Order: sequence, then C-alpha cells, then structure tokens
Amino acid sequence: MRYRLIAGVAVAAAAILLAGCTGGSPSPTASGPTSATFNLYQAPQSFNPLKGSAAGEVLTEDLVYDNLVQVNPDFTFEPRLASSWDMSPDGMTWTFHLVQGQKWSDGTPFTSDDVLWSLNTYASPTVGSNYQTKFTGVVGYADYKSGAATSLSGITAPDDHTVVIQMTAAAPGFLASIAQGPIMFMMPKHVLSSIPPANLMTDPFWNKPTVGIGPYTMTNFVPNSEVDLTKNPNFRAPVGIDNVYLKMLTSDVAEAQLQTGELDLAQVAPADLPAVSAISGVNVSSADPAGFLRIVANDSTFPAAVRQALLTGIDRDTLIKTIYGGKATVSNSSFMTKWAMPTSGMNTYPYDAAKAKSMLQAAGFDFSKQYVFEWVAGTADRDQAIQVVLQEWQALGVNVVAKQVDAATQLADIKAKTYDFTFSGGGTYTLDPASSLAFLLCSNAYPAGGNVGYYCNPDFDAQATAARSVVSQTDSTPLWQKAILTENADVAEIWLYAPQTVYATNSKLQNFTPYGDPTNAFADAYKWTISQ
Repeated sequence: MRYRLIAGVAVAAAAILLAGCTGGSPSPTASGPTSATFNLYQAPQSFNPLKGSAAGEVLTEDLVYDNLVQVNPDFTFEPRLASSWDMSPDGMTWTFHLVQGQKWSDGTPFTSDDVLWSLNTYASPTVGSNYQTKFTGVVGYADYKSGAATSLSGITAPDDHTVVIQMTAAAPGFLASIAQGPIMFMMPKHVLSSIPPANLMTDPFWNKPTVGIGPYTMTNFVPNSEVDLTKNPNFRAPVGIDNVYLKMLTSDVAEAQLQTGELDLAQVAPADLPAVSAISGVNVSSADPAGFLRIVANDSTFPAAVRQALLTGIDRDTLIKTIYGGKATVSNSSFMTKWAMPTSGMNTYPYDAAKAKSMLQAAGFDFSKQYVFEWVAGTADRDQAIQVVLQEWQALGVNVVAKQVDAATQLADIKAKTYDFTFSGGGTYTLDPASSLAFLLCSNAYPAGGNVGYYCNPDFDAQATAARSVVSQTDSTPLWQKAILTENADVAEIWLYAPQTVYATNSKLQNFTPYGDPTNAFADAYKWTISQ
C-alpha cells in the first residue's frame, strides 16, 4: 500500500510541515558529529525573510534566523532573542528586553541596533517587504511611508539590550502580529546595511545566507535538490544535531526513505495514520492546528455573492471524511481565537449544489469565461482536495481548469492580480484575533501585506480596527464578534477546513513534539537530538 507522505510547509501559498519540541538541553554524543535529514516537499528559491516566503524557504529560514518572540506548541509566547517584554497599561508601548551576550554566527555581537535596523527595514516603503503594514500603528509610520522621515520615530533603543515600540493607539494584539510564527526574523545589520534599500529584496545574499543568528548556518544550497546546514557555535543555546540536511523529495521517494531510515522526519496524510504507524522504527504523532486551508479567490474578479455560492458548492464534510479520515474541522471564518468567536449568527454554508448554481446565476456569474486555479503541487491531501473541488465546481457549470505552478510564479501572479484562484494554508491564528488581519485589511493588500485575495470591506476594517484597539479582552470581545460576523458573511476567503498535522519520525529522533502550527516547523529544532 502506498502511504501519502508529505513533508514541508507552505507560508502565504501553502504550508505543510512543522515540528515543535520539548525536553531539556541536548546532550552531547560520544561517537562524533550527528546528522539528520528532513524532507521539503517544495523546493526553495531563496531565503529572504523580507518577503512572504513559501514552503521550503520558511522552513529553512527558521533554522538560519531567529526572532524576538516565538510561539510554543501549546500556542503561548516563548522568549527567543528577547528574554522578556512588557506592554504598558494603556496598550500603547511595548518594551522588549534582549538576551545579553548574543552573537551572530560570524561572532559579531547582536544588539538593539540590529533590532532597530531590522524593524525599520521591514517597515521601509523603499525596501518593499511584505510585512511593512504590520507597522502601520507605530508612531511615525505615516512620515516614514511618505519619505518625510528616514526611520520610524516610534521605535527606539535606550541601550544595547532594550527596544521600545510606541504605538499611536492601544495595540494589545501587536505582539501576536510580529510573533505568530516564522516571521519578522532579525537580520544582520553589519552585513546588509550597506546595500541600497531599493536593491535589498533582490540581493544575492538571500540565495545563500552565510550569516544568521539561528541554530544553524547554511553551508550549501543546491536548487531543487538539497540544503546543507551545520550548527552555529554562537547560538544562544546548545544545538543537539551537528548537521542537518534538507532534501527535496517526491512523496514516493520520501516514503521509501522513511522506511529505510534515510529520512528522519516527514508529514503524512491523516488518513494514512494506521498504515504509517505499522512501519517499523517510525513514530507517528499529531496535533491540533493553529491555521487552516483555504482557496483564495481574486476579489477583483469574484464578488462576495459569487464567493458565497462557490463555498456552498463544496462538500467540505465529505472531503474531511475521505481525505483526512475525519481529522479536520470545517472553517467558516478566517479567525480562530476562541474567545473572540461569535456564539450565534455565523453562516455555516452547508453543501447544496443546486442552491450554489442558483446563487451563481443570481449573482450574474459568467459561465462562459474560463477561470484558472493555480496551486503549488506536491502535497497529496491538498492535491486531492483541489481536484475534488474543481470537479464540484465544474458540475455547477463553472469553467475552471487547474494549473500547477511553482511558488515564485504563484507569488508573481498574485502580485500582478492575474490569477483567478489559488491555494493557501497554515498560519497561527489562535493567539489573538488581530493575527488574522494581516490578510484581511484593505491596507494589507499584497505585496504590502498578506492580503493576497485583495479582499477589502471598509466596514470590516473599521470594526476590526476598533476591536484591536481595546486592551480589555472583556470589552473587545463583542467588537471582535461583530467584525467576524461581517467577514463570515462576506466569505473573505473560500474556507475549507483546519486539518490536524500528523508526523512520522524516525525513532532515533529525540525530543520531538508534534506542533499544530504548520508554518512553524523547525522553531525549536535545536533541542532535537539523534541517536547513533
């Protein structure tokens, strides 16, 4: 029997593999250098944290770089480069206290100056990072964006180990927005600051970043084949595995190498859990998700009434049953923070093909036009789901065809707004409802932010902006519920489901804990060890 093995993650376009970890500091081995091999289902193109990286890129970046704060497998915040942080009672000032004595992989000291440079670079309109809109609430953003200022006046460093961020209004969700997973990595100012800002996004450094502050340093990158990494002796904590090899394998090859012991970590389709569990020397585990899978429809082509109809035309319950073995839940919103969700009034969009077709006709949908569904192939469960959805839409009379693309083409078509449908997954949306705004607000339209569907509803923006400015959770809850009901009615995205993440690991891999956030695969890989 074939096992539908998948390994990797997709960010922006598709998110697949992830791993969390537990346990104490790794213990040294007596038999020489250790190594482990993990699979990337999608080949990385470069390793640039300024852009919305996808799949194998973000996995690798989580090993080479580090950020101020990360998220634990239990969806709580974990100190990284910052040892602690404080929010002022009015929610308008965030203070980060850096771990002292940290160094870049080349031995250069890491200080608050690196943080200031990195954050200003992310926010720079000249650089053009996909994360610049995360700083819209920071004091001085308007002047920085217009060119009246050369930096954000609201970000300061009182000393080498402290960074203060001043907001224009209460922003209790700001931490979640910059610490929701493998994003906002700190970058080496001493290496990159001499590059003109307009050239930074395309600088060759990102093709093989040799200086970082993560647990590993990149030693070799062979496109479409392999990434080689060796442990960083200057990392802030002991690193348990000396050398890590990231391979770009097809599902069949990944299956074979997992069974022979050549591959140490892979993600498997939930429906295959019993079969994979029978493989000798392999441990299987799963975790609840922090994100979800969805079809992104170009808002400029498909208005809300059409998106509602298309969602009604998808049998999501059957997809979950047949492809995921029941290990997923239907999504009806882009929000996942439990305390913010409405207790009533949500549309569930149950499957009804006849109703869906009638809704399309009422919306004036053009059945004669051909529409293209672009996606990055390589993950069996997603590939299968997309084929089923296409068949269901075609049965409604929608003239839609499939087109496999690579990640670079997908992002280019999104930026040019030339796509009709694409596929996206992952994310960490359980921490705070503000985390979902990166891909929903009008101001976050790609490439300024993660809104790749170009969804824009001024009423929703006003409701969400009001909600995220209230410090008290009790007071903000009804405001969030109102905004979420608006988004639910709009069908901002064609939501599918939130699947559990399931992993197969070689029994030699120690200190591994399944991590439900599919965008944060190797966040704590430095804690893992491999027995000889």
